[in-house]
Amino acid sequence: MESRRATDRKRSEGGIALFMVIAAVAVLSILVTEFTYIAQVNQKMAFDGLDQLKAHYLAKSGLKLSLLRLKAYQNVKDAMGKLGGGKSGDALGVPRQALEKIWNFPFFYPIPTEIPGLSLQDRDAIEKFQKASGLEGRFSAIIESESGKYNLNLMLAPFAPPAPSPSPSPSPPPSGGAAPPAGVTGPTGPAFNAAEARKSLSEYLGELFRARAEGDADFAAEYRDLNFDELMDNIFAWADPLYEKQFTGMRDQTAYKKGPFYSLSELHQIPGMDDGLFELFAPALTVSTTPGINVNTLKEPTLRALLPGITDEEVKDFFTFRDSEEEDNQFKDAEKFFEYVQRNISVFRNSPTEVERFKESLKKRNVRIVVDETLFKITVQASVNQSTRLIEAWVTLGSTRKSKTPPSARPPAGTPPFTGEQTPSSEAAQDPGLKITFMRVL
Repeated sequence: MESRRATDRKRSEGGIALFMVIAAVAVLSILVTEFTYIAQVNQKMAFDGLDQLKAHYLAKSGLKLSLLRLKAYQNVKDAMGKLGGGKSGDALGVPRQALEKIWNFPFFYPIPTEIPGLSLQDRDAIEKFQKASGLEGRFSAIIESESGKYNLNLMLAPFAPPAPSPSPSPSPPPSGGAAPPAGVTGPTGPAFNAAEARKSLSEYLGELFRARAEGDADFAAEYRDLNFDELMDNIFAWADPLYEKQFTGMRDQTAYKKGPFYSLSELHQIPGMDDGLFELFAPALTVSTTPGINVNTLKEPTLRALLPGITDEEVKDFFTFRDSEEEDNQFKDAEKFFEYVQRNISVFRNSPTEVERFKESLKKRNVRIVVDETLFKITVQASVNQSTRLIEAWVTLGSTRKSKTPPSARPPAGTPPFTGEQTPSSEAAQDPGLKITFMRVL
């Protein structure tokens, strides 16, 4: 009997020991698994941090390359201006389009080798260069014309495009002062009409909205109940301290800024503006203090806003003419643009009187016509594995030639921080050069 009890006791103690061993092994397995997981997470974080650092410097490399392209464009343009007696490349027979390809052609890395017409020797040279560069990842660098977009602040009188300073003359003009060029009005010029400027912006955004709704049934269905006039009313009320809202309601609790737009991201704060509308409007707008609308870089929505009443066929003919690769048809000055408008746009009926009215309309809308680009936006997106970095920079291009005359126009009071760099006139007179006026890294 006693031996049986001893045997049972031993079996019981053996079962407890086995349970304790199994429990210990389970705890150790959990600890080992946890330690392994933490080590893997730390390793992943370290590699991700390294990839983010690589993507950051890869994006900076793309930015510096873009700045180099703009500097090359600046130097070539100024050099040709010296040779051509101040007429840039036009007097030397160099097509403006060819000159501007220095900056407006998108750049991608790795450099594509599957390009039609690329010789085998060039393909091998590109591949050899990319292997020797040691750069990991990929990036795209795009340089855009800011003056080809519509300035959201043109509805405000202080943001009229600055007029160029008149050339000094040995004797005063008979009228006591030189008249400004057609289509130019000063920041407080009496020709400005706030209602006309607001109407112009409303027509511009309305054309963008109409074109998208006609081509996208889902978009049209989503925004079929949008009160576009009320949306524009909120935009005007946000920026213009003198504007009185036309649409009011109990739900209108927005504290309006009553000041100029400093960033396009402010549109998100406008009642009625959602992500879909922002993504539609933002690429066609700018808040930078541009010298005017560049008719050599503007796109279809800007052209339609600039020339109300232009037909679809006339829009197509305009871009076919301007962007011809066989002939240099880019406009050499504002008058060439007005001449084209008079001859080819039906609403002007080939009438000089109608063109003069158009010029007066531009003054009232705070719009000035320019043909040379001085303000650029650089967008660089770099990626290394799963890490990405985006750099946006706004660059003002001056001239490398020294001048004793300081710039005539300064950004008006209240100008957004990134729309113009407040440089002492003595420094600007020496060399305006290439200036990054604003940059952000995302």
